[in-house]
Amino acid sequence: MDYQLFEWINGWAGKFGWLDFLMIVMTEYGPYFFALVLFALFFFKKHRRGGITTGSTLALALGFSFLIGQLWERARPFVTYDDVNVLLYHAADASFPSDHTTGAFAIAFGLWHHHRGLGSIMFMLACLIGISRPFVGHHYPGDVLAGIAVAWIAAQIVKFVMGKMEARSAKTSEIPSKL
Repeated sequence: MDYQLFEWINGWAGKFGWLDFLMIVMTEYGPYFFALVLFALFFFKKHRRGGITTGSTLALALGFSFLIGQLWERARPFVTYDDVNVLLYHAADASFPSDHTTGAFAIAFGLWHHHRGLGSIMFMLACLIGISRPFVGHHYPGDVLAGIAVAWIAAQIVKFVMGKMEARSAKTSEIPSKL
């Protein structure tokens, strides 16, 4: 089923110039835009905590993605099949999970916890990055879904840890007032 869905998505490549352009832009430049948004959070004091949480989510998610990729080496579609529409060059390294998707969704999930509006916009853009990966011939849809799952798990772990740290910090700050 993963390959059949890949064939359907990738089958749209080359049919509409504007769609090819959009998918190439999302897959090539989308991650830079996400990094820029994350970096910009640190310039605004009220968003710095969100930047730390989002950056932590990104680091944890990409760490998980790297480990999974080392343990489960899946060939990219263009390596396995001859009839793939490859719109951009990519090394023939491991396909599972999609790092582009993992990173984009990690930033979107991290932002969503602190700024629902911006997080929602980034979530929609992350979806476009996720769709662009099979469209340009680099990933199976399962690689993309795994990247989303890895990012979500990382976001939940960071949210839990940050909540514990904030609770501990609140308790510690109460001690001097009781003395």
